[in-house]
Amino acid sequence: MNQERLVKIIEDLQECIGDIEECIEILQGNKENKIMIKLSKSSLRQLFVSFHTILEEFTSIMLKEMKKYKIGMTLSDSLFVLKDENILDQELFDFLEKSRLLRNRISHRYKEPNHEELLDHILKYKSNFKKIVTIAKDYLKV
Repeated sequence: MNQERLVKIIEDLQECIGDIEECIEILQGNKENKIMIKLSKSSLRQLFVSFHTILEEFTSIMLKEMKKYKIGMTLSDSLFVLKDENILDQELFDFLEKSRLLRNRISHRYKEPNHEELLDHILKYKSNFKKIVTIAKDYLKV
């Protein structure tokens, strides 16, 4: 596995998750600052989409390492392979599928989730974001 690329993916995931957490802090504790709330809501949407872009890159290198990568594979297809290979457990797979669908609604601008729906999803599954980083770190060669 390309270790340099994996390190960059892990760094990007951690930075993205940290930025998501900062947005949540602002949204939960800064009710009177309308500009900060507006910017944080917008940033949260973009960071959520960015997380999934990084996730796609991670799944791609994982599948290439396992010799299961095919050109044109969707993220959904990739997640099924990772679940079948026991890299993702059922709970994490379900979270990623829900997140992927939410990301698509944001990115493709159909039935876009409102801010509350996105925030509720992120808060409900907050620990699962970090589980992806843990899985990625398991593939680092020390």
